[in-house]
Amino acid sequence: MNRIAVFLLLSMGCSDPNKTQPCPMGICTGGDGGTGGDAGCTEAWSCGAWTKGSDGTSYTRTCNDTNQCGTTNNKPATGPVTLPNLDMDYYKCNVEPIVDKNCAMMGCHGTEVGRSYMVYARGRLRHKETVPAMCLQQGPQDLQMMGNGSIMCEGWLPHTTFEWQSNFDNARATMVGITDPERSDLLTETKFGGKAHAGVHFWNTNNPDYVTIKNWLGGAKLGTTCDPDPN
Repeated sequence: MNRIAVFLLLSMGCSDPNKTQPCPMGICTGGDGGTGGDAGCTEAWSCGAWTKGSDGTSYTRTCNDTNQCGTTNNKPATGPVTLPNLDMDYYKCNVEPIVDKNCAMMGCHGTEVGRSYMVYARGRLRHKETVPAMCLQQGPQDLQMMGNGSIMCEGWLPHTTFEWQSNFDNARATMVGITDPERSDLLTETKFGGKAHAGVHFWNTNNPDYVTIKNWLGGAKLGTTCDPDPN
């Protein structure tokens, strides 16, 4: 190996081409003298968030090997994967009230932009759709325009079918790609000792709200049809 090649390997962090190690830019060589993708390069995968597909039910994500080895031996799953089959009635009667109480404020998750988790709630963020008039208005009204941030009239109409489905899907999407409910962002973001959440923590693992959401994410069923009024 000439001096120029040795210098290049050292500058790229590959002091010993015969040892397995991170290989920036995939240039490191292995014992066979090959480049990126051989035994001398260690894959280091970094994945983005799961993103909803155009079908509205499947999710995919992008994963990149920061060492650019050129191999995919240890590449994590990227989908498409479908939303978990959780119980809508349990969500309506048991989980939504917790979400409304803790998360749905318009300065938090009651916004359609800037949040991976978003919640429609009565008297707060409403979906943009046409609804019958209430109070002094005449004719059909834009629910979002007339209802956002209002605890009376249009703002206090029951959740629409779209709002229920959206809230339900956004909550169960936190289980995409995992099997343990306690790893779900719906729990870890707001748990004492959990992920960063602007310093806001609602519960620890023994809190009844935490246990309720954990049970739902784990597959608990209500066993009857939920009448969610006044949620």
